[in-house]
Amino acid sequence: MRGPAVVTLRCLFVDFNSYFASVEQFDHEALRGRPVGVVPVMAATTCCIAASREAKLHGVKTGTPVHEALERCPDIAIVQARPARYVELHHQLIAAIQDCIPIDGKPLSIDEVACRLIGRERQRDNAVAIAHKIKQTLIDRGLSPAIRCSIGIAPNTFLAKTASDIEKVDGLTVVELADLPTALHGLGLQDLCGVGPSMLQRLIDAGIETVEQLTAAPREHLRAIWGGIEGGRFWAQLRGIEPPRVSARRSPRSAIRMCSIHNCEAPRACARCCSSCSPRQRCVCAWSSARRAA
Repeated sequence: MRGPAVVTLRCLFVDFNSYFASVEQFDHEALRGRPVGVVPVMAATTCCIAASREAKLHGVKTGTPVHEALERCPDIAIVQARPARYVELHHQLIAAIQDCIPIDGKPLSIDEVACRLIGRERQRDNAVAIAHKIKQTLIDRGLSPAIRCSIGIAPNTFLAKTASDIEKVDGLTVVELADLPTALHGLGLQDLCGVGPSMLQRLIDAGIETVEQLTAAPREHLRAIWGGIEGGRFWAQLRGIEPPRVSARRSPRSAIRMCSIHNCEAPRACARCCSSCSPRQRCVCAWSSARRAA
C-alpha cells in the first residue's frame, strides 16, 4: 500500500509582467496592445527602464537606449516614468493578493511578491487554485488584462521566483522537489536570480557553462566560486532548501543608486545612473523616489 504523497511546495511567487509599462497601458487605453518604453526622463540620451510585452517582441528591453528602441520599433510609445502612480497601483495589487493568501513579510520589490504556503495550501491542487484565484481577482477588480502576472510555485522562494519566469506572460508554473534538478536544465545560467554578468564569467572560468553542470556541482565548489557562504546558500536553494534569511546591508554604491526620478534636479545624470543599474536597482530607484515623494 502506497503512503501519502510527500508535500514539498512551500512558496507561491507572484511577478507582475512588465510592470511599469503595464501600468501605463492600464491608465491609457490608447497604449494597450502597442509597444511602450518607459524612461526616467524624456531625453534622447536616456534608456528604457521598462518595456511592454509588445516592445519586447521587437528586442526592446530594460536598459535599451531610446535611439536603439526607436530603430528596432519605430512605432514605440516612449513615456516618462510616474513612480508615485506605480506605488499607488502596487498597493491595490497587494490588497488583491492578500484577499487570496497572506504575503510572507514585505513585498520583495514593487512588482514581486512571495507568499508562504502552509498546511493544506501546500498540496499541489490547492496551491494552483490559489494562483488561479489571484489571477481572477485581478480581473474582477478591473486590473487585468492590462496588468497581468506570472506565478511560480515551488519548495522555496528562489525556485518559485525562477518558476515564475519560465512561462510569461500570465503564466503559472509548478516545480516540485521530485522535478529537480531536471526542471531547471532548460534554463540559461543568467535565468537564475543571483547570476549576473560577473558571476556568469566566474562560473564559466570554473568550467560551469550550463545549469545542468551547476546543479551537479558540489557545495564546496560553489562556495569557492562565490568566495564564501553565498555559494553554499545557492547550492541549497537549487535543491529546494530555504536558507535562513540574512539582513541585507545597503552598500554606499547601492545608496548612491537611490536617485529620484520623480523630482530629479539632474535628469541626464539620473538617466545615466538608471542605464547602469541592474533591472532590480531600477525598480528600487523608481519605488524609492515615489515613497519619498508620497
